[in-house]
Amino acid sequence: MAKVYNLTQEFFQRGKPVNAESQNSVGVFTRDVVRKRVKADPDDTETVKRLKLAMIQQYLKVESCESSSHSMDEVSLSEFGEWTEIPGAHHIIPCGFIKIVEILARSIPESVIQLRKPVKCIHWNQSVSKEIERVADHNSDLPEEDKGSDVFVECEDCEFIPADHVIVTVSLGVLKKRHETLFHPRLPEDKVMAIEKLGINTTDKIFLEFEEPFWSSECNSIQFVWEDEAESESLTYPEELWYKKICSFDVLYPPERYGHVLSGWICGEEALIMEKCDDETVAETCTEMLRKFTGNPNIPKPRRILRSSWGSNPHFRGSYSYTQVGSSGADVEKLAKPLPYAESSKTAPMQVMFSGEATHRKYYSTTHGAVLSGQREAAHLIEMYQDLLQCRN
Repeated sequence: MAKVYNLTQEFFQRGKPVNAESQNSVGVFTRDVVRKRVKADPDDTETVKRLKLAMIQQYLKVESCESSSHSMDEVSLSEFGEWTEIPGAHHIIPCGFIKIVEILARSIPESVIQLRKPVKCIHWNQSVSKEIERVADHNSDLPEEDKGSDVFVECEDCEFIPADHVIVTVSLGVLKKRHETLFHPRLPEDKVMAIEKLGINTTDKIFLEFEEPFWSSECNSIQFVWEDEAESESLTYPEELWYKKICSFDVLYPPERYGHVLSGWICGEEALIMEKCDDETVAETCTEMLRKFTGNPNIPKPRRILRSSWGSNPHFRGSYSYTQVGSSGADVEKLAKPLPYAESSKTAPMQVMFSGEATHRKYYSTTHGAVLSGQREAAHLIEMYQDLLQCRN
């Protein structure tokens, strides 16, 4: 599979043309290449060939979870190779990602940060400032000098917050759902097109904690390969078969830190179905899968279950972005472009700016991409104010 993965990278890295047969899809291309090679192998029996074809379907489920797509048939082949692996090892952050937020917030006064204050609309551009001023005039807490601001953030509790600049960090999923009402005036058409063309879906984790491990000390992952999917063209399931989209359960190490925990992966529309189920149903379903695939009918139900729910959370509406068929890195750059548009960053007022993983062309879908995109926008503001100071001097 490593060879096939490398082939999918070459279309972008080497500028290889995408033929009509591939339909510009990683999934279609991968299935076609592997099926031709497997079926042409004279040394394999029909049973072995069928098992290999089923394994490619499991591999595509894993890749879908990595990409946070419903299917690799939705991921652009011509753009797949632009995503870049950041140098260095992967690290597990003690106590979770909240620690990153806490570190970044250390130098910011607590009184400045407002939590649990959902934003209803971002009003930008001076052409609408007079309308907002009329509302702001009724807010006795708003200083007189702020009533003429270019940007106002309207919160759901009806408060209007004036700003010189607003950096929007909401997910691509939220932008897809709310861009028409989240900005006033509405976003330019090319930015809307970028939002619509780029892809985002749900990748969820299912953590199962057991009293004792039923797996051996050498086991680090349990992979699910369904032989009846060998020739399938689509990995979309009826609602009652959502569990067939679970690609694997990984063993969390070391047990001294995590206990005896398995971490399952599921993505796409089936992940959304899983989110609607109660804990008891998911625990029972996963236990039956583990019993079936290990051949051990005595595996007990987990003592505890914990699940993510990125898809149904209204503040995320998905896990992270990917380059959907028909989109490109240019769409990522359009999404990141500040408003209003200007000839250069030195002359741009940059009222509304955009960051988040979906705005980083090479590191989209990652935490470091999100962090770097925020640093990028901060650097743009610093550069702008430095240029203003030089002009005044």
